[in-house]
Order: sequence, then C-alpha cells, then structure tokens
Amino acid sequence: MKTVLKLSLFLLPSLSSPALAQWSPPTACDRFSGYEIQSCLTREMSQADMRLNEAYRRAQAAIVADSRTPADQKAVWQDNLTKAQRAWIAFRDADCLFDLIGAEWHDGSGTTAAQQACVLDKTQRRAKELTDRYTAN
Repeated sequence: MKTVLKLSLFLLPSLSSPALAQWSPPTACDRFSGYEIQSCLTREMSQADMRLNEAYRRAQAAIVADSRTPADQKAVWQDNLTKAQRAWIAFRDADCLFDLIGAEWHDGSGTTAAQQACVLDKTQRRAKELTDRYTAN
C-alpha cells in the first residue's frame, strides 16, 4: 500500500504542473521575457500568418494548374479546401483560446506568451502542411 501511495504522490505533482502547458517547438523569441517575448511573438505570428496565406494561395493555384482534374471537379476541390481551411482556423482559434490557455497556466504571467506561442506553432505547422501537400501534386 505504501508503494502505491508513494507512486501516486510522485505522479500527482507532475500532472498538475504548469510545465504540461509549455509550448514546443522553441521559438526565436524564447530568449526574451515579459513584454519583449509578447512583442517578438506578435511579429513572428504576423510572419507565420503571411506564410500561411501564401501557402493557401499556392494550394489554390496548384488545384487550378492540375491538368488531370476536370474543371468542375477542380471547383469542388477548391471549395472543399476553402471549407477545410476555415474549419482549421476555427480549430486553431478554439484550441489556442486565451481562456483555455489561461486555465492551463492558472492565469499566470506566462499566459499571453503561451497563447501566442500556441497560435504561432499551429500556424507554422499548417503552412508547412499545405506547402508539402500541394507541391507534391
């Protein structure tokens, strides 16, 4: 019984630790703290958003340029990609919601940076995903 109790007490702090809410991969902003990291993440998010928009435009252009697909099917494909992108944005925004991240961080001082890092990470990953998917076609 003591062994089980010790194991439970050992695991309990790790389950409630704010370290679970840490974001990875690291960003170029990690060397900063406070408002500096927030400003840096804002700039990084702006760049990531531009890369995502460009990846989306390229994906749409790749559909138009696909010579193997009839025009009517391309229109459906483009419409489906648009719906998927809108759904992905809704997911990203919900998953990185400030109140959700705040709860995970117990509304600590790192909440804003953690929320920004969440959006940045997901945006970078989506841009890469679109680029990888539509340059291979």
